[in-house]
Amino acid sequence: MGVGHIALALGASKGAPRVNVGWLVFAALLSDFLLGIFASLGWEHATVPEGYATKHYLLFNFPYSHGLLSLLVWAAIFGFLVSRIYGFDRGRILLVVALVVLSHFLLDGIVHIAGLPLLGNDSPKLGLGLWKHLPLELGLETLMSVVGIAVYWKLAGSSGSVLSRYGMATFVLIITLLTWTQLTDTVPPPEKVLKITWIAAPLAFAAIPYFLDRRRVKLALALSRTAVPKP
Repeated sequence: MGVGHIALALGASKGAPRVNVGWLVFAALLSDFLLGIFASLGWEHATVPEGYATKHYLLFNFPYSHGLLSLLVWAAIFGFLVSRIYGFDRGRILLVVALVVLSHFLLDGIVHIAGLPLLGNDSPKLGLGLWKHLPLELGLETLMSVVGIAVYWKLAGSSGSVLSRYGMATFVLIITLLTWTQLTDTVPPPEKVLKITWIAAPLAFAAIPYFLDRRRVKLALALSRTAVPKP
């Protein structure tokens, strides 16, 4: 799943409105970032199935970056690190960020061919295989992107800058269009390109919304400091 992960991160911003969305986007893509690192070390890899030109998907061996047990550990670590950055609501932030990290397993479990391990590499592997019906899967991701932007716009409100509101929408639209290009893939990318993409894309896709969301977060923090507590 591509833009679906980003869309879920935008939706999750409602649960931690004073956290920059960029952190949530990186949390949603953390599994892919780790896949790039572990693949570069030779610990994980992707294989090309027969008939790739019509299937348009890869098969994976990735117990350390996408396994449920591993993700529970990564979610706890990353949630803790992000919660330490902020001096408030640390328990809530840890929980929201950790759940966003774990959401990667759920969303990939819907679309991947059975291959996401519950424990180690030899444990049962899940995957509903929606990739076998790619137009339907891409339609689902597109719907998720619309919902994600709607949640973010409501969160930003009228105080959100034009750059944050329309910039975020444009960013998600571009990623959505890039996700649809999967339908036209007939030749798998070289292994070296995949490794670079898995590492670079999460960083870039998190940095852009982080920049776009700065003003909204600044205003949200200012309002929270001036709010008068209810008796």
